[in-house]
Amino acid sequence: MGNPDKARADRDRARLVTMTSENMSPSQARVSSETVREATGRGWSEWLELLDEAGAVEWDHRRIVAYLEAEYAELTGWWRQSITVGYERARGLRAVGETSSGFQVGVQRAVPATPDEVFALLVSQPELWLGEKIVVEPGVRFAGGEIRVVKPADRIRWKWQAAGWDAAATLQLTILTSKSGTTAVHVQVEKLPDTVAREAMRAHWRGVLEKVAGALVSEDAE
Repeated sequence: MGNPDKARADRDRARLVTMTSENMSPSQARVSSETVREATGRGWSEWLELLDEAGAVEWDHRRIVAYLEAEYAELTGWWRQSITVGYERARGLRAVGETSSGFQVGVQRAVPATPDEVFALLVSQPELWLGEKIVVEPGVRFAGGEIRVVKPADRIRWKWQAAGWDAAATLQLTILTSKSGTTAVHVQVEKLPDTVAREAMRAHWRGVLEKVAGALVSEDAE
C-alpha cells in the first residue's frame, strides 16, 4: 500500500508552475496564486498579509516555517517551505535562486545522443566539462574538487570550490530522457556564495554544455 503523505507531497510538487502571482513579480513567483489557493485555501496576497501581521519580515527561514507548522497544521511540509520561500522573495528577504544553504542554478541542454553515448563521452573526455583529464570515479580529486557519485548513464555528482569562495559548491550532472526519447544533460549547482557566482556558473555551464553537444555531434558524424 502506498504512502499517502508521500503521494500528497508528490501532488503538491506537480502543481509547481512558473506564473506571475498576486503582488509578486514573475521573477519572484514560482507557483501561481490559483495553485496556492487550490492547495492551501489562500492565495499569495493572503499569505503575504498573514505573515506580515505575524511579524515574519523580522524572522529567519526556520522561524517562518515553524510558525506555519504551528498555526496552519493542515499544510504539508512542501507547502510550508514553498510559502516561506515565496514570502521571503516577495519581501526582499531572499533573492531569486537563493536557498537556505546558499544560491543555486540549473542549466539544461538537449543533446543528439543516447544516455549511454553521453556518459561515454563524459568519462572519456572529462576535460570538456571539468577542465582537466581525470578518471571519473568516486573519490578522485582534481583542482578544487572531488568526484562523489558516479552512476553510469544517469548522473555524476561532485564538490568544487573556486578561489575566493568560503565553501565548496555541490554540482550534479544528470542525463535525462523524455517520453519521446529525447536526451538532455542537466547541470545543477548548489551552495553558491552569492548572485555573482550564480550568474557566473550559469554562463559557464551553458558554454560547457554547448561544447558537450558539439562533441556528440562530431562523434556522430564520424
